[in-house]
Amino acid sequence: MAYMSANTLRLHRFSRVGLAALGLVLLAGLTAPPISAQPGGHRARMSSELAQKLAAPDQGTQLRVILTAPQDEVDRLAQKYSLTIARRMFSGAVFEGTVSSIDALATDPNVSYVEEDRKTFSTMAVTTQATGADQVWQGSDGSSFGGITGKGVVIAVLDSGIDSHEDVSNRLLASFDFTDPKGRVKRGGDDDYGHGTHVAGSIAGSGKGGQTKDGGTPYIGMAPGSELISMKVLGADGAGYISDVIEAIDYCIANRERFGLRIINLSLGHPATDAYRNDPLALAVERAVASGILVVASAGNMGKNAEGVPIVGAIVSPGFTPGALTVGAMNTNGTVFRSDDKMTSYSSRGPVVDPGTPAPTNPNDLPKNTLLKPDVVAPGNAIVSAIPEDSTLWNLLPERRVQVSRKGTYLMLSGSSMATAITSGAAALILEANPALTPRQVKTALQLTAQHIPDAGIIAQGAGSINAALAVTFATHTSPDDLQTSNTIGGEQVFGSGIAFGQPSTWGTTLVWDNTLVWDNTLVWDNTLVWDNTLVWDNRIWGDTLVWDNTLVWDNTLVWDNTLVWDNTLVWDNAIAADSISGDEK
Repeated sequence: MAYMSANTLRLHRFSRVGLAALGLVLLAGLTAPPISAQPGGHRARMSSELAQKLAAPDQGTQLRVILTAPQDEVDRLAQKYSLTIARRMFSGAVFEGTVSSIDALATDPNVSYVEEDRKTFSTMAVTTQATGADQVWQGSDGSSFGGITGKGVVIAVLDSGIDSHEDVSNRLLASFDFTDPKGRVKRGGDDDYGHGTHVAGSIAGSGKGGQTKDGGTPYIGMAPGSELISMKVLGADGAGYISDVIEAIDYCIANRERFGLRIINLSLGHPATDAYRNDPLALAVERAVASGILVVASAGNMGKNAEGVPIVGAIVSPGFTPGALTVGAMNTNGTVFRSDDKMTSYSSRGPVVDPGTPAPTNPNDLPKNTLLKPDVVAPGNAIVSAIPEDSTLWNLLPERRVQVSRKGTYLMLSGSSMATAITSGAAALILEANPALTPRQVKTALQLTAQHIPDAGIIAQGAGSINAALAVTFATHTSPDDLQTSNTIGGEQVFGSGIAFGQPSTWGTTLVWDNTLVWDNTLVWDNTLVWDNTLVWDNRIWGDTLVWDNTLVWDNTLVWDNTLVWDNTLVWDNAIAADSISGDEK
């Protein structure tokens, strides 16, 4: 809750993650009669979840909310609205009171925002709930993992290797090492860097190593029933040769039937130095997609320069190629509900144009072959997942270590690498639900059911934030007549932006609905979007949020300083540069 006053002190900002560490204790509320809200007057901003609670018939239900204000104002509001001060904080206080008391508090002219003091969860627990993954895990008999968990879906993780961490070792089918200087493919491959294990845990981790005393497992991956193949292409420093990545992709193509391989996860990349039509790594990705493998690739962490100025057009290779499902990173703000979600500042923005293309003065001047990337965005900020002890990242980032009741080792990382892993897990859920889908159909299912993030712009978020539960439902429908266009996450109704834009009565000519959910090569709806392999859009979408101005830097004007020289033959993990979770990235 924010307090509006000319005398308001400048107070430190606390994230919800920080609030969780305070361990607030529930206290009983006062029973004095509340003051009723006045209709038509001032109304504090709040989540739709809290608004629904305040509109509930039972006005005597107890709620907790957070107030940011000087202590004298805390006392005034508590007395006026018959609220209990559950805890005094440096930044204000936590109030407890009845629904009617909190509703009246929201009408106070000095209160601009009402924030409910909800229980907080581990970041992965938030992620799986915020994307709806936990909803499809549940079996029809009520069992926690008796439903769709990615069972039978095999994912190749091309990264720094996958360690024998308790969370992922039982999901690992095979391991291969492509980093040999002589080009030999070896069995095995330890994760000296730690990034690959973190990615693997986000996809398929069991959370066993962090199991709490009461049996809870807070760090479960998106698709805990899926299986993994480790393809080590990055060394202990998080870097590797492009040729190793290409070789690993081609190995996946050649052995896709042997392993039943459906997805390749590429939480890596390098700055684009040529058009995607010529880039060898991009061409390898297109070969994989053509063979029937979904390739989920990072958009990159080049959303701003060293001075914090936003950058446009910096999608990395191979995420900039049309066939890839390219993923940017958004921030859940540590909450399950989605109304407070926002884009991270570091996530690379589109569009994709050939390197060397001059910065256009407006979107109408974009070249005809311009592509919209990223395709979707997913939670990528402050993600907690498995990490090998004594790995490079474990030793480099001791402040990111997460304490657990068991001996498992976990680290908090941020970046589009993490968002890519989350999306690979979501794709595995879709493919278990409907194994007949092609890579392009999985991509479209995720895009049509994604949710638009307000004020983020299409070049930052593509189709929007993924909704795994709605995508699974969409992928198993056989008729547009009973198509589900929304679901509930965190107590809020969430709409799939693409489905909402559509006109189901006109889909008969563009969609062929049967048991395999096949649609034709071009899906047009509402005359605003044309979905095909390159996902072309026109300038009418979401208005001025597509337009950049002088505050944005076009990628080709970006000058790297002497401390950061990229060899064109190298790829890197693409996470460390954005791993800072301070300020608005918390």
